[in-house]
Amino acid sequence: MMQQEERPQEDPQEGKRTYRYTVGSIVSWAIFRAAAVIGVMLLVSEYVRWLDYGTWWAATLLLFYAAVLHPMQIQYRIYKDETKNVMEGTLCSTCRYFEPTGVMCSKLDEHVSEDHIPCEGELWEPK
Repeated sequence: MMQQEERPQEDPQEGKRTYRYTVGSIVSWAIFRAAAVIGVMLLVSEYVRWLDYGTWWAATLLLFYAAVLHPMQIQYRIYKDETKNVMEGTLCSTCRYFEPTGVMCSKLDEHVSEDHIPCEGELWEPK
């Protein structure tokens, strides 16, 4: 089964594009999943006595990669694909107030999209 490519969606209330992932959401969900992995593996170490120390570490690292690092890489790749046009093709990306890590205008503290330039170009200053 092929996985469907995710695209930014229109926000029906404001007519702006909303993106599925942000850097903050990617990092925060990775922290939550890492805490869950640590908790689960600590419980496993308490209740599964036949599991030796080396096998427990191998299982912990494998689970950490499968549940935390790999999903984080996939989400970041989707985030980069979603914001690629904003980073390369908008007036905001050449402005000194543009924050590429959050795809936002630091002067107005608003997110930028292809269809929404927060200042309408009036506060634009070159980098």
